[in-house]
Amino acid sequence: MGSQLRIAVLGGESTGKTTLARALSAMTHGVVVSEVLRAFVQEHHRAPKQDEQRAIMLAQRQREDQGASSHPHAFVFCDPAVLMTAVYSQLYFNDSSLNDQALTYAKDYDALLWCRPDIAWVAEIGQHDGPDFRDRADFLIQLWSDELCTVTNVLEITGDLDRIPRAHELLSEQFGSVWQSAARPESN
Repeated sequence: MGSQLRIAVLGGESTGKTTLARALSAMTHGVVVSEVLRAFVQEHHRAPKQDEQRAIMLAQRQREDQGASSHPHAFVFCDPAVLMTAVYSQLYFNDSSLNDQALTYAKDYDALLWCRPDIAWVAEIGQHDGPDFRDRADFLIQLWSDELCTVTNVLEITGDLDRIPRAHELLSEQFGSVWQSAARPESN
């Protein structure tokens, strides 16, 4: 492990992924790699079709690689992990053809922060489909969890309060001084 960490967030819609990635990035002066899927929906005013999923996953991976190479001494927070595209492909189209490639990409993360669906669901028109979809996405991630744990560190983020301090604590435990030297939590 070098001085750069690549940390990705995963979880269904409205699980606090973006809030967490932004907060951790601010804490470490890191960089957030934003979501290709969100931009796609905003640009096209629709969800992607099944045959567009692979291109979205590859574009997300390209953004992650560009973020890492453009900021070689910063922590990179991937919002979300590339494998969320595979999860959504399976959820919406019953298509698992992206799973192997997504799992291969997951090996490059130093940690995956799995945001669980135990916070209030928030509607976002055009982006969120509902709490039942969020729960189904979480269930699919849970099916992958054993496999993911064999390729990277999977850290569960739960509870509706103190998610950011909890993530900070877990990352400190996992990465020790590498994380602590960059992350200075705000004092109350």
